[in-house]
Amino acid sequence: MDKINIGLIGLGNWGKNIARNLKDLGVLSKIFDSNFSEPNLKNFESRLVCKSINDIIEDDTIHAVVISSPAKTHKDIALKALQKNKHIFVEKPFCLSVEDAYKIIEQGEKYKKKIFVGHLLHYHNGFLKLQDEIKKGLIGKIEIIKANRLNFGTIRKNESVLYDLSSHDLSMIISLINQTPKDIQVNTIFKNSKLYPDIINAILTFDNNVYAYLNADWISPYKEHRFSVLGTKGSLIFDDNQDWGKKLCFNPSVIDRNHNIIYGDNNFINLTKEEPLKKELESFISCIKNDKLPITNYMEALNVQKIMENIEKKITHD
Repeated sequence: MDKINIGLIGLGNWGKNIARNLKDLGVLSKIFDSNFSEPNLKNFESRLVCKSINDIIEDDTIHAVVISSPAKTHKDIALKALQKNKHIFVEKPFCLSVEDAYKIIEQGEKYKKKIFVGHLLHYHNGFLKLQDEIKKGLIGKIEIIKANRLNFGTIRKNESVLYDLSSHDLSMIISLINQTPKDIQVNTIFKNSKLYPDIINAILTFDNNVYAYLNADWISPYKEHRFSVLGTKGSLIFDDNQDWGKKLCFNPSVIDRNHNIIYGDNNFINLTKEEPLKKELESFISCIKNDKLPITNYMEALNVQKIMENIEKKITHD
C-alpha cells in the first residue's frame, strides 16, 4: 500500500495537533467534529470537512480512522470503523471499561485490522532513552517508579482523572516492569463531583519488591509531568516540563545498606528534539503499510485498562 488515506474524528484541543501532523504527513483525507466552529475550520480546505461520522466510516477510499473524540464515544466509533474494514488509532483512554476493550479487540481480530492506542510517551525520545539506559544497566535493578501528572485541566463529566491522565503513566510503568500489580492501594479526593475523583494517589505493588507510585491531579495550581525510576545504582528522572536539554536526568545518589545517603550530581542526558505526536502517527502509518504490530497495541492497552478498572473498583469499594 503506497498511499494511506486517514479520516480524523474529533478536532478538540488535542485533535487539532493530530490534524496538523496528519496534514503535514500528507495522509489527512477527511475530518469530522460534532462541535465544528469557524476558528477550527480555517486551517482546513472545505473538501476535507465532513457533516457526519458516516461520511468517514462509509468511505471506501479511507484506509484508517483516528479517533480523538470524547472517551465515552471511543467504543462505538471504533467498532463501526473496524466493521467497515478500517484500521484504527484510538486516543487515550482506549475506552472506559475492560468489557468495551474486549469488544473492540474481538472486532479488530475478526477483520484483521490494526488497533493502535495513543499512549504517546512511548514515542517520546525522553522515555525511549530512559528505557535504553535501564536496559544497559545504568540504574541497576528497578525498585520504585514514581509518576506525577498534575495540572489544572478540563473537568470531565464522564470519566475521572484516572482515565484522563493516568493511562500514559500506567502504560510506561507496565513496559518497564513487564508485569501487572499484585496489590493496589488507593486514596482519592472528590471535589467537583461525587462520581469521579479529581485527585488519585495509588501505590502498585509488584513481585520482587518493586513498587510504583501514581499521582494524578487535574486541580493542581502548578503543572508537573515527572516520571522517575529509582534503582539500586541511581535514578532516572524524565521531566517533560523541562527544555529538551534537561528533560532526562541521571542522578547516581543512593541509600546504602547502612541507610547512609551517598550523594551524586545530576547528569543530564542528551536527547534529539522531535515531536512525539508526529513520531507516533508515523509509526501508525508504518504499521499499516508494513503489516507490523504496534508498540502500543491492543494487548498493551488492555493491560492498562485492566489496571485502571482495578483501581476504580478499589475507589468504589473503599
